[in-house]
Amino acid sequence: MDAKEYMAGVFDRASGSYERVGVPFFTPVAAELVRRAAPGPGDHVLDAGCGTGASLVPAAQAVGPTGRVVGLDLAPGMVAAATAEVERHGLSQAAVVLGDAEHAEDLLPGERFDIVLAGMMLYFLPDPPAAVRSMAGLLRPGGRLAASLLVRSSPAEAELFALVERALAPYTTGAGSAPFHHTLGAPGELTGLFEQGGLGDVECADVVFEVTVGAGQVWDWLWSAARRASLENIPESLRPEARAALEASLPQEGFLLARTVRYATGTRA
Repeated sequence: MDAKEYMAGVFDRASGSYERVGVPFFTPVAAELVRRAAPGPGDHVLDAGCGTGASLVPAAQAVGPTGRVVGLDLAPGMVAAATAEVERHGLSQAAVVLGDAEHAEDLLPGERFDIVLAGMMLYFLPDPPAAVRSMAGLLRPGGRLAASLLVRSSPAEAELFALVERALAPYTTGAGSAPFHHTLGAPGELTGLFEQGGLGDVECADVVFEVTVGAGQVWDWLWSAARRASLENIPESLRPEARAALEASLPQEGFLLARTVRYATGTRA
């Protein structure tokens, strides 16, 4: 199984609880990505790695009925969830396709976009430079690529994941860690990635999001996104015991996590 197939499986299994455990994070992060990308009426937008539609829906609302938004995701469960969100909001200008954004030209022959969104996904890919070049190639001249990445954790988040690691050590290794191939968090790294992909006028900015996680929410929160990868190694019969051990180790007042998200935008000449 290759890296993309593995991560697609993780997110497919997470799709039922993704952003649905009472700890909102990806939704406000996605709204800020769309704001920075600034789609307008009539624009054509590709949302690469669209997940359950956190960016897709506001982008479709921004382009209006004369525009077009296409969501792509490798996880069938995410495609189904995003499609349901599109239908719930009555967004006939939006569609969701199962597939790899790096091969979007094969899936969407002849299409070019005013904006490509890459929200919280580049660090899961085995070859981010190739992905950026591919997505930039889907842009019309003057089109924009906009990406977001989680780049820095607060001391409170480091404390939380250290507690998770210790509590779940008898059950699995690497508990609470994210299965990133690349962190892309070094100064200038994301800017360089965009410039290597042929984009100009690159701008980066960091935004801090405060996330409140109660002790009783941590287990479900970990399972709802990429960090479930290590937890899936816990035998199903031991998961209730592992959850109880984790929750017993956590302070009942919970955690306030300051999570720093880096946004980058770049323009195709």
